Amino acid sequence: MENCQELFAGGNTCRGFYSLFRYIPGRETDRMIIIKGGPGTGKSTLMKQVGQLAREKGLFTELFYCSSDQNSLDGLSVPAIGLVLVDGTAPHVIDPKLPGAYDEIINLGDCWDAAALRPFKKEIAALIDKNGEWFTQAYQYLQEAGVVLEKIRYFMRQAMDYPALSQMSHRLLNQLVASLPPANGNRQERHLFGGAITPGGLINFYPSIFQDFKRFYLLIGDHGSGKSTLLRQIHEAVISAGHSTNVYRCAFDPDRFDAVAIPVLQTAFVKATYPHSFALPSSQPPQEQHILALSRFTNPAILKSFANERAENQDRFWYLLEKAVTMIRNAKENHQRLETFYTRSMDFSKVAAVRQKLFDLF
Repeated sequence: MENCQELFAGGNTCRGFYSLFRYIPGRETDRMIIIKGGPGTGKSTLMKQVGQLAREKGLFTELFYCSSDQNSLDGLSVPAIGLVLVDGTAPHVIDPKLPGAYDEIINLGDCWDAAALRPFKKEIAALIDKNGEWFTQAYQYLQEAGVVLEKIRYFMRQAMDYPALSQMSHRLLNQLVASLPPANGNRQERHLFGGAITPGGLINFYPSIFQDFKRFYLLIGDHGSGKSTLLRQIHEAVISAGHSTNVYRCAFDPDRFDAVAIPVLQTAFVKATYPHSFALPSSQPPQEQHILALSRFTNPAILKSFANERAENQDRFWYLLEKAVTMIRNAKENHQRLETFYTRSMDFSKVAAVRQKLFDLF
């Protein structure tokens, strides 16, 4: 999609639903509209329509997709006019902090016929409860997978030559800081998700996120080889030097980093070991691409001694992850049934009036 960037602001993780919605507004945002309303009331469609209008007018947009339905939007930013629209319903409940002066609420619940919903109170309640059950199971599977992954990291740590890795990291960080131009005092730090665990499995938006970047460092190495630690060190070094970074958290464990982008250098450091797939469209090949193979700092003999246990745990991890994806997919299908009750109770002529008010902001 041209003239836009696709991202996630929330994720289904081993720590439950994890929100980075606070990073959707940027320094240029001066108006945030929080959209409320039940499932099927048109929140995502409304944001898509506003985003389409913005792009038709030649304005760059940021599209924040829903990790529980990768075809739906959770948020939209149009930096050029300082506008943010965001879904403020559970599990990412948002309320105004400066009502009227900065943020405001649009409630699409004002556009439904409550009388048409009341006869289906029990069915709606049952579907909402069922959705909660599916997500509870999904997060249980992801939490268990997190324990298994920590066991895999343990085996790798036994084989790592950390002093040698530290020497390489030190040289890399010194070279990186030396390549930075003088800071202008306008530093900004932003944390989002480049990918997510969705009903369709693991996906990422790297081609969209890095469309304007020229230089890439791809970090290769198994779990526990220090990729996330190195990314955190890169982020801290650039921030300490007074420059902005965009951090993309791990879709599975948000306490870890999957990528760090340095806009001033048009440079990104990205995990590229499966499932961290990294690809750019053939129409925009990078000017520079380097491989940082952290696995070269391992002792192969020690890794071989753990081969059976590693294989067993890796199989277990992927089994649990697939079970979690199935639960998330079940939740999406259940949610779609829930949406039908609300969609048929909506007066979409009223929604059209709301849409026109938003269009008038351009």
